[in-house]
Amino acid sequence: MKELTKEEVLVVEIERSFNAPLDTVFRAFTEPDALGKWGVGRTYENISVDIDLRVGGVIYQRVLAKDDGVIWTFFGVYTEVEEQKKLAYTFDWKTDWREEPSPNSVEIEFFDRGDSTEIKIVHADVSLAAVETTKKHWAEFLDLLSELLEKKEIV
Repeated sequence: MKELTKEEVLVVEIERSFNAPLDTVFRAFTEPDALGKWGVGRTYENISVDIDLRVGGVIYQRVLAKDDGVIWTFFGVYTEVEEQKKLAYTFDWKTDWREEPSPNSVEIEFFDRGDSTEIKIVHADVSLAAVETTKKHWAEFLDLLSELLEKKEIV
């Protein structure tokens, strides 16, 4: 596996507001059934999600790319879990033909705004080549989450 230099990795930051209470949004990120509905957008079909929500626990998701049939595996280890406040985990992925050159890290903060919830995502150690794809995928995934929350399909 190639080691990336500091110049080859970047941080992607995303902020989003949802018209849903904090406990619902937090569950959307931490319960396998909920995450399976939105966590890979419309580009992929969810195969399985396993979440062991504790520091040292694993998040593991297998998905099928709808366009080419490639199975992707996303996985990481939780480094921080604060109920309804913050999640942090390593993030890695692989397919049969390719894998991330080095693990990323994801940190998600949750902010209670009464009837709505704001989140801030910091996805760090993203390779320069993957920055635009990372931004695009997060936007797609979060758009779908917002839609499902509005329709009360995640409660």
